[in-house]
Amino acid sequence: MTESNNQGSEHIIQRFQPHQIEAALAYFNEHGYCVFSKAFDIALGKAFWDDVEYQIAHNEQLSYSLYGKVYQGPNTPPDGKKLPRIIDIESHSELARQLILISPIAKFLHALYGCPATCMQTLTYKFSSEQRAHSDKVLVSPPYVGPYDRETLAASWLALEASSEANGALIIYPGSHKLPKRSLFDGFDDSYLAYTNWLDSWLQENGFKGVTFRAEPGDILFWHGDFIHAGGAIQSPSETPPTRHSLVCHYARIPENQASLDAGWTRVKLPGGSYYQLVSAVSAETPAPTPASLMQRLKARVVSLMGKSKGT
Repeated sequence: MTESNNQGSEHIIQRFQPHQIEAALAYFNEHGYCVFSKAFDIALGKAFWDDVEYQIAHNEQLSYSLYGKVYQGPNTPPDGKKLPRIIDIESHSELARQLILISPIAKFLHALYGCPATCMQTLTYKFSSEQRAHSDKVLVSPPYVGPYDRETLAASWLALEASSEANGALIIYPGSHKLPKRSLFDGFDDSYLAYTNWLDSWLQENGFKGVTFRAEPGDILFWHGDFIHAGGAIQSPSETPPTRHSLVCHYARIPENQASLDAGWTRVKLPGGSYYQLVSAVSAETPAPTPASLMQRLKARVVSLMGKSKGT
């Protein structure tokens, strides 16, 4: 299945099935990204988002990024929770931990790295970030990880809802990972605006054209650490912007015996890899008021929806 972009480029997005790891990896190396269709259960994605909303309402330990600053708990401005960009929700949500290294992700990254992957951080979005074109290569720097091989940086983007131009679908720049480029810390005086202005010119000068990625729930998009991408502008005319629920995960190849550099964080093994856990969140984790197993969670959700449909 392919789709063409709406900006005049001849590039088409090829989609792979979760078992097509080898073909997807070859495509990833050539274009800097790849897409797996129906890579995770949509019901799991919905259950996860229910947990996100519960955590926002009840968990004062959640961290939010807002206009370049990080806030937590009572110090979070109202916009921080209305337009959430949640950092590292996997430290608080068991369902997030099911998603960050779910089988298609773990298998693809193992093929990419030749070893299990480590999830360094996540970002959870309710809306499109509308962030201008950028590369993650020098921006992903969790202090508890410390120095790592940035050539192994990769990301996954899990579509929890459909995306289109209306709700700010991602814009990707195929092949942009192949050419060297300046980073935010290379002569821009740490000015993100100056960096993105330069990058826009660099993309144009090198003939890279943006491609709109219209996602379906259950899609997983992978991109290379130096791949250029952007959060599309929300084009809906509605006064209330449409949501675009998504989960972004950043990974790298990190030696198995390399522990966290921060005593407040610990490295935890999962099937298929590992991740970094905020220690204080282990005992203070705020579980959603749902049964323990995934099937029970999903059944509880169905019962709830049925009750609403009956007006109860």
